[in-house]
Amino acid sequence: MFPLNIVVFPFSRIPLHIFEEKYKLMIVKCLADNSGFGIVSILKKHLSKVGSFVKITGVLNKYPNGEMDIVIKGMERFKVMNTEKHSDGYLVGTVEEYEDVSREYSLDSLDELKNNFISILTKINFKLEEAFWEDYRNTELKSYKIAEKSGLTIEQQQELLSLKKENERIDYLLNHLRGLEKKLKDNIATGAIIMGDGYL
Repeated sequence: MFPLNIVVFPFSRIPLHIFEEKYKLMIVKCLADNSGFGIVSILKKHLSKVGSFVKITGVLNKYPNGEMDIVIKGMERFKVMNTEKHSDGYLVGTVEEYEDVSREYSLDSLDELKNNFISILTKINFKLEEAFWEDYRNTELKSYKIAEKSGLTIEQQQELLSLKKENERIDYLLNHLRGLEKKLKDNIATGAIIMGDGYL
C-alpha cells in the first residue's frame, strides 16, 4: 500500500514521482511481477478506509539513484481491513472488495452535471483537451471523470470515492458545482478553484 495525499478514482490516470527507498522497492517488485498496489489517502494523519487498487501503465523516467516517474491508473476500489509493515518498510494489508450497489443513474441528471461543468469551465476560461472528452465518452462511470476536474478538496474526493451508487456521485457533484457557480456569481476569486488536481 502507498499512503498519499491524493485520491485515485477508478479509471483515472495520475503521474507519480517515486523517491523513497521503500517505495522504490515496492514499485520495482510491482513492475517485475506485473502487479499493482493500493493507494489510500491520508486525511488528518489517518489512513482512509476506502482506497484504490492501481496498475502502472507507464514508466516515464528512471534516474541513476533509482527514483522513477511513473503513470498509474485506478482499477477498482477496496476497503482496508487491517495493515502491517512489510520487511521492506512499506505497508501491506488485508482488504475487501468495495463495489457499487447500483450503477443506474438519471440521464437528465447526468446531462445537467455535464452542462454545469462546461458552464463553469467556460466562465473561468479553462479549456480541457479533447483526450479528456474522449475518456469521458468511453468511461462507463462518468461521475469519476467529471470529478477529476471539478476542484474537489481531498476530503470531498474521498467522500465521492466512498459512495456506492452512481446516481449519488452525480448528485454530489451537482451540489458541488452549484456551490462553485455561486462563488463565481459572488465574485469570489477563481484562483481557489483548482480544475486540474493532478489527473491526466
